[in-house]
Amino acid sequence: MKEHFYIAIDCGKYMTKAIGRYKANTYMVSFRTKLMSVSRLGVEIQPKSFLVEYLGDEYLLGDMVSEDYVDYSLTKSSLIHQISIYTAITQLILKANAPSNIDIRLAVNVPISTYKDSTQKEKFKQMMENQNRNIHLIVNGKAYSFELSDVTIAFEGMGAIYSQPDVYKNKNTIVIDLGGLNTTLCQFKGLQPLLNSMIVSDLGINVLKGKIAKLINERYGLSVSADDLEQVLRSGYFSNKGEVFEDSKLFIEELKYEHLQQIIRFAKSRGYTFNMSDIHFVGGGAITLKRYIKQEFPHAVILDNPQFSNCLSFLKILEVKYG
Repeated sequence: MKEHFYIAIDCGKYMTKAIGRYKANTYMVSFRTKLMSVSRLGVEIQPKSFLVEYLGDEYLLGDMVSEDYVDYSLTKSSLIHQISIYTAITQLILKANAPSNIDIRLAVNVPISTYKDSTQKEKFKQMMENQNRNIHLIVNGKAYSFELSDVTIAFEGMGAIYSQPDVYKNKNTIVIDLGGLNTTLCQFKGLQPLLNSMIVSDLGINVLKGKIAKLINERYGLSVSADDLEQVLRSGYFSNKGEVFEDSKLFIEELKYEHLQQIIRFAKSRGYTFNMSDIHFVGGGAITLKRYIKQEFPHAVILDNPQFSNCLSFLKILEVKYG
């Protein structure tokens, strides 16, 4: 009997996160979800970037790709997500030194809107399973071949609920997942998600970047690229020709605060009162907005390593399902 390799992947618009568990060991992989077509690329591939050959075409994936190649579409039934997920699997196989015929049990996320639609969910599942055909790709010069069957589809925004069931089983918890494109909210009664509370908005961190770009253009008469904006958000200020615009530090912080307020207003318009529940923030956006989350929700929890919180729950679901 083949051993199981449990793999949980949260493939977001900003970053792909993956956790694998094999022979009681845990392995982790993360890289930016950016993909561009290339041909006969001669440069050296840097860490967290991958040269991928799939179905006869060649792609560069990960951190080396410009921000211009970020995918802003709402669907995950797309080539960029398919290649990102398959590549994450290969890197976990490589880290674990697992045999080529390992029995992979995969859990992967979809937006709540897709999760609630049986047709869309099945379409995504079939895409991931490659219509029950073996999956072949070459990543950084190494060939991989594996099969995916009975892929488990999980929803975004479950945080650590299922990875620590004993902690949450007797509590009411609101999970707010701040992603690159979307912000997802879900309320749990114990371990049970409340269907009418599962909502998603397009108020991800990319929207915040757009607001920053607009204000820089209006205030300084300068245009900024997608790569510039990534650095502006990381640095907390805007500079041009080496000059730091000191007033930019203030309005960037003001925009962060207002963005969180917009998320709160959206939640309240959909029936959230934030009463009688623990409040947990997950996703990479929780790090970006941490200062204002703690100001607005002083008793809220921002989970450790919040980017991987969903993955840990996906992994627990697999272990219960197949263990």
